[in-house]
Amino acid sequence: MDGNNPYNNEIDDNLIPTFSEASIAFTQEHNGEESLPVIASALIDIDNDGVDELFLGGGYNHQDELFKYEDGSFTLISKSVNLQEKENLSTLGAASADFDNNGFSDLIISREDGITIYYNNGGKFTPKKVDYPLADNASPLGFALGDVNKDGTIDIFISNYIRKKQMVGQNNFSKTYGPISQLLLNNGDNTFKDVTKESGLTYQHNTFMGIFVDIDNDSWLDLVVAHDTGEVRTYQNNGDGTFTVKPNPTTDKYGYPMGIAVGDYNNDGNVDFMFSNTGSTAPHFLARGTVDESEFDSDWIFFENKGNFIFENVAKKIEVSDYEFSWGAAMADMNNDGLQDLIVAENYVEFPPHKLFKLPGRFLTQKADHTFVATESKSGVVNKNFGITPLVSDFNQDGYLDLVWVNIGSPTKVFINNGGENNFIQLRFAENAKNIGAKVILTTSSGQVLTEDYVIGEGLVSDQSAAVHFGLGKEQIKSIQVKYVNGETQNLEDFSINTITFVPEIIAEETSDVE
Repeated sequence: MDGNNPYNNEIDDNLIPTFSEASIAFTQEHNGEESLPVIASALIDIDNDGVDELFLGGGYNHQDELFKYEDGSFTLISKSVNLQEKENLSTLGAASADFDNNGFSDLIISREDGITIYYNNGGKFTPKKVDYPLADNASPLGFALGDVNKDGTIDIFISNYIRKKQMVGQNNFSKTYGPISQLLLNNGDNTFKDVTKESGLTYQHNTFMGIFVDIDNDSWLDLVVAHDTGEVRTYQNNGDGTFTVKPNPTTDKYGYPMGIAVGDYNNDGNVDFMFSNTGSTAPHFLARGTVDESEFDSDWIFFENKGNFIFENVAKKIEVSDYEFSWGAAMADMNNDGLQDLIVAENYVEFPPHKLFKLPGRFLTQKADHTFVATESKSGVVNKNFGITPLVSDFNQDGYLDLVWVNIGSPTKVFINNGGENNFIQLRFAENAKNIGAKVILTTSSGQVLTEDYVIGEGLVSDQSAAVHFGLGKEQIKSIQVKYVNGETQNLEDFSINTITFVPEIIAEETSDVE
């Protein structure tokens, strides 16, 4: 009964996006004795052709792979790009960004032995380990990337989780269970200094992922962190190298926040967040361990950002709170109607009931009243595998976003969007320190304002596309403005509706308006 739809909400069939499955030959091999139950994945445009390649991490002694989409299918290109083979390690997290500013996106990977950056030179990778202090009990997982001090280089927040063989139960809510996640500040040459303590981010607890994003629209990258068997923490960047933890609806409560979806779901100009949780799957008496019932919440969490670090958990109001065990999540406009939809991975590879009774994976289409409706069956994207995260990208360049279900211990699934008649625009950013965290404000011809933040790390131990996508319905575009974390503002002039546009770099000597 757990996989049944808990809501009676309905939506017109013509608003439901539909998909057709594409073939891809990758089945992740999970070793439950050696590895935490996650799998790295990332979208990266390695050759700057505007089409994302798909990176999928391998399990213990199972190789990572990189796929290119060509002529309707996914082709393996790992050897041709010099993707290094590994032994006795699991690939746990991944993201892409241009660390060395050579115009090509690099790949950053976490494994049990630390962090490696695969520097991309014209489509060929050269790996280099990152030298930083890694605790004996820590497995590095998800990456948050961005220029937190505005010095023009990419900094790293790495989420740490206790090593598999040091785990003590799966419902351990001890406040000091797990390692401390770390903020690694770039020294300017892609060497890094651990500044966790002096930045005010020291907090000992198991963590899957964080996100750097400008929450309060002051141009400084703030930080949101999902602490498993704990709370969500929201940190304000003070602009002086320190962060201040701010209260939110999960403060001093207990749950299993794991994945983070990011988007302005109600188009009010403030970035909102969805956090996965164990949901209805595990009975409270089992899931909450020794925590008092009044302090425990297993429902899905949805922070509506009211501005100035004021959040309201609207999960019940928008009808997403009562679903099942979930992992990674993403917000994206999949039917190009101007509203963010919500896609959430489900099923736990180490939860025995899920080996027999699998959840569908949720594809939730948003209605005009800002409620969400489960349409995964009608959309044709049911995923009864062990999902870790969704990824979204326009592989076939038709203006409609396609869907990847990244699955652990089971085959990865890719679904190509069947498209429609709505307008769109995609803006592709170079993945450098200046652009990461940029806030794009699009005004339509009728005066509607749509906002998107270019963030790295959305989902779970994964990274989405560097393309910022706007569905427009039947609207035209009046203006597009980009606000960068360095304080600059760019008003785009050279764009066309229903196209993929590469955002030009601002020339320092010229005006901030780009023609």
